[in-house]
Amino acid sequence: MEKFKKIDKPFLLSDSSVNSYGFRLLTEGYLKDEYQKNPIGFHMHGRDAGVLVKWDDLTVDGDKVFGKPVINMSNSRAQQTIDEIENGFLNAASMGHFVVLEFSDDPALKLPNQTGPTVTKWFNRECSLVDIPGNFNALALFDKDENPINLADFTKPKIEKNSMKQIFFTAAQIAAMNLKADAEDSAVNVAFNNLVAKAAEADGLKTKNNELTTEISNLKAEAETKEISGLTQAALAAGKVTKEVADQLATAYKGNATGLKNLIDAMPVHKSIADSIDKGKGGNDKFAALMAKSWDDLFASGETEVLRKGAPDLYKQKFKEEFGTDPK
Repeated sequence: MEKFKKIDKPFLLSDSSVNSYGFRLLTEGYLKDEYQKNPIGFHMHGRDAGVLVKWDDLTVDGDKVFGKPVINMSNSRAQQTIDEIENGFLNAASMGHFVVLEFSDDPALKLPNQTGPTVTKWFNRECSLVDIPGNFNALALFDKDENPINLADFTKPKIEKNSMKQIFFTAAQIAAMNLKADAEDSAVNVAFNNLVAKAAEADGLKTKNNELTTEISNLKAEAETKEISGLTQAALAAGKVTKEVADQLATAYKGNATGLKNLIDAMPVHKSIADSIDKGKGGNDKFAALMAKSWDDLFASGETEVLRKGAPDLYKQKFKEEFGTDPK
C-alpha cells in the first residue's frame, strides 16, 4: 500500500485580501521558507484527527500563494479526501496558526472595508483542506514567542478623548433619589441603579397583573356563555321558544345573561295548534277533522285554504307531509 498520494492540482492557499476579521496578511511579507520546514495540514483544521496533508510545490505568484496537496494515506480520511478533490467537491485550502512578526496600522496599507491592521511579516504553521475557506477557527494569531494575540484588539473601535457626553442629574432628580445635593458619584450610581431595578420589578408586576386580568375576563366570558346556553335550553324544554328562536336569543343576548333571564321569565309557555289537537286540550274538532283528510281531498274541496288561514301550523304540517318541504 502506498504511503502517500500527490494530487497534481494547485490550491490557492492565501492572498493579500481582507479576511473575515477585518485585517489582512500581506503576501509580500510571507516567510514561505519557515512553513516549508514542516508544511503539514489537517482536515478542517482538526489537529486531533492527525495530519492529513503535506504541501508540495509551494510557490508565490504575484499576490497569491499556491501549493499542491500530498495526501497521507495512513489517515483514516485519506481516500475520502482524494475522492472529494478528484470529483470536484473539495476545492479550498485554509492557512492556520499564524505567527505574526510585524504589523502596521498605516492607512496607506489599508484596503476598502479593512478595519484592522495589515500584517506585514508572518508565516503559518499549518494549512488545512476545507470545504469553506476563511474558517474562523483557523485565524488564530501568535507572536514570535507563541503567545496568542487577541483578535479583538485588532477590531476594537478607537474612542477619542473627551468624545463621551457627560450627563448630569438636576437637583430635583437628586432629591427624588433621597440624596443630598452634594452626594458622591458612587452614591448617585447606587441610587440610580436601585431605581432601575425597581422600575424593572414594577414592569414585571404590571405584566403579571395584565395576564391575571385577561385570565379573569376569559373566565367570566366562559361562565356567561354557559349561563346563556343553560337559559335557552331551559326555555326550549319548557316550550317557551323553538330551537330557532333559542339560537337567535343566544346570539342577541351574548354577554347579557341577566337580560335574557328576565325576558324568558316573562314569556308564556307556547303551545301550537297541533299540540292542542294531539293532546286533546282545547283542540278544535273542525281542524282535527281536516287533518284527518288526505291532501288531495282537502285540495279538491278547497279546504286547504281554510286550513291555511285558520290553522297555519297545521297547514304547514300537512303541506310538508305531502311535499316534503315547507310552504313558501
